[in-house]
Amino acid sequence: MNRPLLLCILWMCVVFSACTQEPEQKKHVIGLSQCLLGDAWRQAMINDVRIEVSNYDDVDIIIKDAHNSNEKQIEQIRELIRQQVDVLIISPYQSEPITSVAEEAYRAGIPTIITDRKVNTDLYTTFVGANNYEIGRAAGMYAAQSLSSQAVILELWGLKETSPAAERHQGFVDALAGRDDLTFRSIEGEWLYDTACVRLRQHEPFEQIDLVYAHNDMMAIAARDYFMEIDSVRYSSLPIVGVDAVYGAGLDAVVDGRVTVSFLYPTGGEQVIRAAMQIIQGKTVDKFIPLHTGKVDKEVAQTLLLQTGQLQNYKRRIETQRSRIDNLSGRYLFLQNSLLLISLLMAVLIILSVYVFYVNKKVRVANRKLRETNRKEEEQRRKLILLNAEIKEVTSQKLQFFTNVSHEVRTPLTLIIAPLDRLITLLQDSPYLSDLELVKKNADRLLRVINQILDFRKVENNQEKLNIREVDVVPFAGEVKSYFDSMASVRNITYSFETQVQHCLLWMDPDLMERVLVNLLSNAFKFTPEGGDVTLRLREDDQHFFLEVEDSGCGIDPEQIDYLFNRFYTANRSEGTGIGLHLVKEYVKMHGGEIKVVSQPHVQTLFTVVMQKGKAHFAETVTEMPILPLAYEAAVLDDTMEKTLLGKNYPYTVLIAEDDDEVRSFLARELSFNFQVLTAVNGRDALQIIDREEEISLVLSDVMMPEMNGFELCRSLKTTLSTSHIPVVLLTALSDERQRIFGVSRGADVYIQKPFHVNYVKITIIRLLEERHRLREQLLQQLQEKRVLLTQPEKVESLDDVFLRRFLEQIEKVYADPDYNVEKLSDTLGLSRGHLHRKIKELTGKTPVEFLRNYRLSQAASLLRQKAYSVSEVAYQTGFSSPAYFAKCFKAVYQVTPTEFT
Repeated sequence: MNRPLLLCILWMCVVFSACTQEPEQKKHVIGLSQCLLGDAWRQAMINDVRIEVSNYDDVDIIIKDAHNSNEKQIEQIRELIRQQVDVLIISPYQSEPITSVAEEAYRAGIPTIITDRKVNTDLYTTFVGANNYEIGRAAGMYAAQSLSSQAVILELWGLKETSPAAERHQGFVDALAGRDDLTFRSIEGEWLYDTACVRLRQHEPFEQIDLVYAHNDMMAIAARDYFMEIDSVRYSSLPIVGVDAVYGAGLDAVVDGRVTVSFLYPTGGEQVIRAAMQIIQGKTVDKFIPLHTGKVDKEVAQTLLLQTGQLQNYKRRIETQRSRIDNLSGRYLFLQNSLLLISLLMAVLIILSVYVFYVNKKVRVANRKLRETNRKEEEQRRKLILLNAEIKEVTSQKLQFFTNVSHEVRTPLTLIIAPLDRLITLLQDSPYLSDLELVKKNADRLLRVINQILDFRKVENNQEKLNIREVDVVPFAGEVKSYFDSMASVRNITYSFETQVQHCLLWMDPDLMERVLVNLLSNAFKFTPEGGDVTLRLREDDQHFFLEVEDSGCGIDPEQIDYLFNRFYTANRSEGTGIGLHLVKEYVKMHGGEIKVVSQPHVQTLFTVVMQKGKAHFAETVTEMPILPLAYEAAVLDDTMEKTLLGKNYPYTVLIAEDDDEVRSFLARELSFNFQVLTAVNGRDALQIIDREEEISLVLSDVMMPEMNGFELCRSLKTTLSTSHIPVVLLTALSDERQRIFGVSRGADVYIQKPFHVNYVKITIIRLLEERHRLREQLLQQLQEKRVLLTQPEKVESLDDVFLRRFLEQIEKVYADPDYNVEKLSDTLGLSRGHLHRKIKELTGKTPVEFLRNYRLSQAASLLRQKAYSVSEVAYQTGFSSPAYFAKCFKAVYQVTPTEFT
């Protein structure tokens, strides 16, 4: 036995060592030829390039600086060609001189990306850059709005031989083409601050300048400096327009007023690397990848400057994290080797266990018999449980049937309809679009069937309520008629809409009446052969309005007409559930109307819906809704805001709790485009994740889950002090209104029914979190002013309100004690230090330490304004350990020392 055992151990060593060998990864090289690196815009571009490249472990980048020399740039490009880089990125100094060498690289088989400035050829892979003509045109339109009659414009050109300068000039001139009263002056600054200063001083003094348009911000700053030297009073308010709005240059100049307005010219660093990686991965890229611009005034610049500063901080933190990851990689290698050794020892243990197994064969046989006996007893116990469950199911069979239908069918429908909507939007030009639309059409049809079953449940339980409003029934019916136009065209059916009235206002529930018409028209098309006729007809008399649907299909036998509207009845016309026409009759009956049918088999069938005019026939319990424009009256919706919201990445973490693997994976994949995403398989798993994670911004939970469902998860979060601030969005396939009310009463912030549109879920989350961010800032101001909850005694206090009241009262009591710290505060409030930190940070945007320090400083400021105490006395009275530390903290917040403040 020892020899085979030794051979097995040796074999395991060989297998594990082979598994641990990693194939050497091929390095891809990207070459970047930049015309110069001396200005802030290009430094920002290179910074963006390096950050994006750092996301790929298998990519190296070579950056060449031509120092504003065509000859040197040509030489550097040819050097990169000889090195056979995988992708070549060129930012030309001048278009014409660089054109030939760019063509040379392209003909050499190297994918070539042109960025910033264009070349005079189409022999390149793609161009990444903003539309300089549109930038110039936007600047011109701004100037046209700002200038009075007989104004004089000074244009500071970039290098005239470059495409951006020419295009920005042409766009500016075209925008002002209608202003014949304007006078233009021009100076070539060659994109540089120093050159622009020299050329301005060399030029003869200007008698009148009403606006300066510079092709970039550096020349705009030079113009401001020049005119302020000449006459600081006269030219202090001179409008100066620049282009770039880059951090560290133009953006700062707009904020401090040196540049009146600038137009964003993105660096494109991130986009060129992404395009290069698509090419390396064998994907197709567009010939032109546009970068978008926009006007940047002082208010926008302040926001962008703040955001850019935060981004710079994030970048530094990312670099720190990467360094830590490298250190962890070394430790991981050590642990990997240790794991190999442990695995080998485990393999030896397994082999020994097998040996013991054979030695104790008789004992195992006895154990097997015992387990078989236990299994039979367990099976009998399960059968008893199943029998008990069946008894319970019999007592609630009807409710269980609809619950199962709702949950089991709506969940997979979510995974069908939501991706289909996305594919149809993305593949408008695809040859498979018609197939996708066919799939979508039948998925919607299946959804309508499920909704019909659920509507039947509501009607049977008297839960369906009317929400009536006054509707012009003619365009309403015309809109519903249009749903079937394409079907009529495909099946060559003569489909007509006949009306004897042009306008008629009718009180009705538009949603339910739409279902009535859709059901009748759907049946008409279902049983009408190709080449047949379907007609929707409207007519009226003094007291009634008639909606008629006529078809030339197979018809209905006379003996079946009396049973046609009975539930679950299927005539020779129907192969469905037998619910549709029953619902039609119930909905019409709820409106105080009636439905009639006349049919001649194989000739024609006519359904007539008779509706009463006015609203006196409606019951008092009917809800009257305000008159709103319906779908057929509304204009085409502007989806700009939707695209803007969905195009951003938000600093929020969303936890998805969903037991269905496919739905959970789908939601995680879709939401990861906009948020950080964590997943859990049920409510209990979600609570464990929340307890471990520092920052959970929102919980998106299914309702029906094992172990702990969504209702229980919501209740647990909202009744626990450390998690009561986390918003909860519930997803459910249940359509019962009582379930929705129950979920909201448990503390759910939003309740969304399946199947849902994923963009609706995203925008709901975005709006909910952004609103909570706004309320948090408002709450922080109230807390600092000691106004929170103290002026609203009649308000019903939530768990967070009570906590904040206690928190503020405790701060008020102890802020003067220099020995009081966050540990003592957490003990007093009954939370751990970590939970207290997370709770206060989420509710106020400040950590407990920051909040306590700021509160002490606000109290100190109040005492200093009284001028009754010295700085040292104020420091000790407000809980600071020393006057020096107090002075340091005070200046950091108020920008002046305590002495200067008084």
